[in-house]
Amino acid sequence: MTFENPTRRDAVRVIAGGAAGLATSAILTPSADAAEHTLKFASLAPPGSLWFKAFEKAAREIKEKTSGAVEFKLYGGGVMGDERAMVRKIRTAQLDAAAVTSVGLGDIDKQLLVLQLPLVFKSNADLDKARAKMSKTFEKILADKGFVLLGWGDVGFVYLFSNTAVATPNDAKATKMWVWDADPITKEVASVAGINATPLGVPDVLPSLSTGVINSFLNSPYGAVALQWHTKAKFVTDLKLAVTIGGTVLNKVTWDKMTADQQGIVKEVSWRHHQDLLGQIRKANDGAQADLVKKHGYTAVKVTDFNAWKTLSDKVRSNLTGAGKLFPKALVDEMLASI
Repeated sequence: MTFENPTRRDAVRVIAGGAAGLATSAILTPSADAAEHTLKFASLAPPGSLWFKAFEKAAREIKEKTSGAVEFKLYGGGVMGDERAMVRKIRTAQLDAAAVTSVGLGDIDKQLLVLQLPLVFKSNADLDKARAKMSKTFEKILADKGFVLLGWGDVGFVYLFSNTAVATPNDAKATKMWVWDADPITKEVASVAGINATPLGVPDVLPSLSTGVINSFLNSPYGAVALQWHTKAKFVTDLKLAVTIGGTVLNKVTWDKMTADQQGIVKEVSWRHHQDLLGQIRKANDGAQADLVKKHGYTAVKVTDFNAWKTLSDKVRSNLTGAGKLFPKALVDEMLASI
């Protein structure tokens, strides 16, 4: 399998959005015969990327199966703004749909980020199982905010990259950690661990690694390589700390304008292509993780005290769960029971 090799600038747009892609509705230029529904779709994924190609493939199939009645006009590379801008434009009918990561999903409703709590999932199978069982819950959360889910997508499991060996949470205190300025969970992890972290947007991470403002970060292996962050670290802690999610959302007003048959086609095609793309991203992460040691000279650091990491994750979950906090207790309980 081959993967796109975007420039660093394009990669920043993609992964920041985090492998943003993980959306699957795609687009074609409107045909001479006007479509019944021409949907404007935005993504951080640049044209030519793995994600954009998946969008195009799905769009062709949707157009064909709806006999040209439904087309998607794709705006890639962040030309419609960042994910928060995309969500805002969907709400104001300037866009119909978008591929977003946790930033965009969290802007719709912070409850959607519950899957990103640390040390909840040990494998992709665990994640898939929980998400399948909770699909109605998540779809209702989105529906209540005026959105329809067309498919899930993930950046993948994130690991701790650093320039010193980090085997325990206490070791991380000696690093200059980056936290995503739009991610409340990672900020809480740093706070509980006693790490004096630096909040930055994704495009600012590589320059900050180069100048020494930060020297450690969390990312998926493929994300770290695609963004070239891996060139600024030497160690990776061998622990799946959390998973970064993403997905495609559509304005419910737009959705309701389509016929039941059209809705069925859009949902089935989008969902299927999402799953295909998700498989490719997971393979890319597996390959990149192996390459860190084999090709890039990394040292994989074995965790020496898993209980310390578990205590940290439990404290983070406790701090973010309950009345008036980020996640309702019932939602967290539902997730834990679904694994």
